[in-house]
Amino acid sequence: MKKIALILLSLFLLTACAKEESAGDAVMLERARTPVTAEAPMEAPMTEIMNFRTSDGLDMISENRIIRTYEEFRKYDADYTILENPFFIDELSLTKLQKVDEAYFERQGFVAVILVESSGSNSVVGENLVIKDNMAEAFINRTEAEIGTMDIATRHVLFTVSQEELKNVDEVKVTSSLK
Repeated sequence: MKKIALILLSLFLLTACAKEESAGDAVMLERARTPVTAEAPMEAPMTEIMNFRTSDGLDMISENRIIRTYEEFRKYDADYTILENPFFIDELSLTKLQKVDEAYFERQGFVAVILVESSGSNSVVGENLVIKDNMAEAFINRTEAEIGTMDIATRHVLFTVSQEELKNVDEVKVTSSLK
């Protein structure tokens, strides 16, 4: 009986965490502007940013990926079972990811930042992406919860980037700030 009560309590907590996360990340699709500098003119293109979490049942590795082709996107999707198991992905981001096809990569690609967080209550939000020479620098805001949950979370920040901007990029640097 005690075992059943613990299982029910665990399911309740997991459901509560997922609902809280969905509400807390209600606006997960954001827009960022490349900063205005001498290297980045005022009319710089907008970068679309998607922030989401994936299943925690997989190998949990923080990494960065430059995704230039549909094949690379399919591998990224398969490695993290993004479309297969979209439990933590907001509806708008999921819809956009489901529409990615070969034609998508004729004009744009992604810079993906994948971070493993020590608590599912921590949040990660992409703020901006600056490309200079062969480096893409991703600016990320992290928020650590005062009282964390006992789960570990894999967070993804996907920056949409034009193929023109992406063509010489071979390195991704992540600069994170803690709120």
